[in-house]
Amino acid sequence: MFKVVLNRDNLEKAMLRRNLSCKLLANNIGLSPSYLSRIITGKQHPTASVRQTLLDYFKTYSFDDLFTIQENGVDERD
Repeated sequence: MFKVVLNRDNLEKAMLRRNLSCKLLANNIGLSPSYLSRIITGKQHPTASVRQTLLDYFKTYSFDDLFTIQENGVDERD
């Protein structure tokens, strides 16, 4: 089974470059701050629509910049 997880470090760098807090980013992309926080902390995995929303918002970042695909909980990059 595959799952897509957020690359927290890269998202935080992207947010820092735009001077965005979690709350401000959530408001800008139409998510609740608590939902976005759960995604950033890894407590919840982003849905396909959330992944696309983040990619649309951070246009200079690719899928591979912001997300990692894992199989059975193992990072595919290892």
